Amino acid sequence: MSPDASRLLELLWNRYAAEVPFARTFVQLSGGSFRNDHVALRSLARLGGGIALFERVFERLGWKRAGEYTFPETHLAAIYMAHPEGLPRVFLSELKAEELSPRARELLAALPEDPPPPEPVEALAEWFRAPPPPREAALLELEKESQYGAWLLAFGRKVNHFTGSVDDVEAWQQRMREAGVPMKKEIEGERGGALRQTATHASPLTVALQEGGSRAWPYAYFEIAQRAPHFDGFLGPQARALFEMTRRAP
Repeated sequence: MSPDASRLLELLWNRYAAEVPFARTFVQLSGGSFRNDHVALRSLARLGGGIALFERVFERLGWKRAGEYTFPETHLAAIYMAHPEGLPRVFLSELKAEELSPRARELLAALPEDPPPPEPVEALAEWFRAPPPPREAALLELEKESQYGAWLLAFGRKVNHFTGSVDDVEAWQQRMREAGVPMKKEIEGERGGALRQTATHASPLTVALQEGGSRAWPYAYFEIAQRAPHFDGFLGPQARALFEMTRRAP
């Protein structure tokens, strides 16, 4: 087993779980540990960044591209990567800024260019961090066109979600609700299908603002997935629905 690959996932999980109480509830209900189906990260498609940059990071640790997806209505693209040693999948998505309005592109330009990812695994884990504080007005304006883009302004390279692998997604949805966790109303995927998924609501996180002060913003949800035997990929419509879990409530 690749020690650096496993260690990176451990470090990313520790930070994510510290900030997403719903993930900790799932672990408690699971008896202290769980099978991780995949971890997901978001990015901005641009020269030197986006999926291409993140993919190189995970390739270095043994993951290989295994599937590709497009979401034209939200200007997103994604890939997933699999690991030969059976480590959790990695789901990488990117926002195609060139397809957005000139104003949206201007707002997204406030995101600093991604620095080169370091090789030592402890330093690499620190690379998956939030960007400098955004302007509140930029967050509010950008989310009208792309809530994914506003999320990037707030959280940058931070993990978007981890995913518990379960044998019965409906039973787990009910268990989480009974534990007081706010859950997505629907389960994506039909009974008996290749993949069924649901998620908690996004846990809010305090975002420091460029002009001073702070505000809460939907950060990350915990996803729950039930896979049919031998199905390794993802289903585009389901992923599209789950992207929306970081949208702010009206």
